[in-house]
Amino acid sequence: MATTQSDEGVEGPIDERTLEKYLQAKNINYESITTLSGGTANYIYLITASSGERHVLKHAEPYVRRSNGTIPFKVERMDFENRAMVEIRRMMQQQPLDDECVIIPEIIRYDKESKVLMMPYAGAKTLKEAYAQPDVDVPKLGRQLGEWLATLHHSSKNTDIGEGGNPTAKAIYRWPYSHLVQVAEKYGLNVKLAKRINEEYGPLLQTDNDCVCHGDFWPGNILLDDDHRMTVVDWEMCRRGSGATDVGQFAAETFLLDQFCGGRGLHEAFLSAYRDKMSAFGVDIFADLDFLKRATVHAGVHLAFWPASVTWGGKEDTRQIMYFGHIAMELGAQGDPNWIQCLFTVSLLPIYQDWIHAVQRERQIRDIGSKE
Repeated sequence: MATTQSDEGVEGPIDERTLEKYLQAKNINYESITTLSGGTANYIYLITASSGERHVLKHAEPYVRRSNGTIPFKVERMDFENRAMVEIRRMMQQQPLDDECVIIPEIIRYDKESKVLMMPYAGAKTLKEAYAQPDVDVPKLGRQLGEWLATLHHSSKNTDIGEGGNPTAKAIYRWPYSHLVQVAEKYGLNVKLAKRINEEYGPLLQTDNDCVCHGDFWPGNILLDDDHRMTVVDWEMCRRGSGATDVGQFAAETFLLDQFCGGRGLHEAFLSAYRDKMSAFGVDIFADLDFLKRATVHAGVHLAFWPASVTWGGKEDTRQIMYFGHIAMELGAQGDPNWIQCLFTVSLLPIYQDWIHAVQRERQIRDIGSKE
């Protein structure tokens, strides 16, 4: 791995040896450095001090780390992440939440020139990894996250996170939309629908300005400590946008967890809590047709795109999920009330299961007919 080291900071990807020199130059106490496997966009390390105190260090390069340099991602994303974590953390601490069960890490230091950010270590397991643990009250965590996200969206309508509301994150966030056609072609799905969804809904991601969105809200970005308090991390995709996209992404991811990892009720608990918290703020989600459509379409895009690269079940499961995503996109875009409202009433899970049963019955009937 090519690395360079200046007197003031780091330039280029950093390995542990280069990081040691950086910490020494900055007079940062450390006993050990461990490279962490988490994180898609940035290089992440666990820094342990001689006192035993642990911190996480993140370093940004001008690309998505896991893309091996093939997906550009401007390093200014870390400026937005730092500002969002400072200002959103302060704002959320002033909101009427029942307790501090969901927190944003406190920034310990930020080196703007080297794009190095340090924060407290928040736990070794993500909510996705802890989902199957018997001692984890999954529905409770889902309710807490739903209330927290609704509070973030409702309270940040006028919150400034920087020039343009993080245009780099807005551009990256469109990736599934702009590549939806390619995936549809590969899996033999509805290419015309994929093209229409990208053309109709993709551009909205550049102009949405309703509130502050986390931008990558899914169980892999929720860390749990030993007391099951949750820390929301990875804010580089934070942007001004539509809260429906945060909701749609988390709804899709929790749907997949509940469908394939034990059916523990995270999906429905999250959505019902978001709905109820918004109602407590005086916002009737069911009266906002645009929000319902966007959340359903975005969940559909997520299901139609990401299973092509992230495995859930076998090959047949993958194709069924992606086909179901296309159904959600089409009926969501049409504004079908049975679909756009079900996200916040019965949830996607029973609808998917009923659909799978219907597909299986149709195959059985077809097989019987062919034998006759």
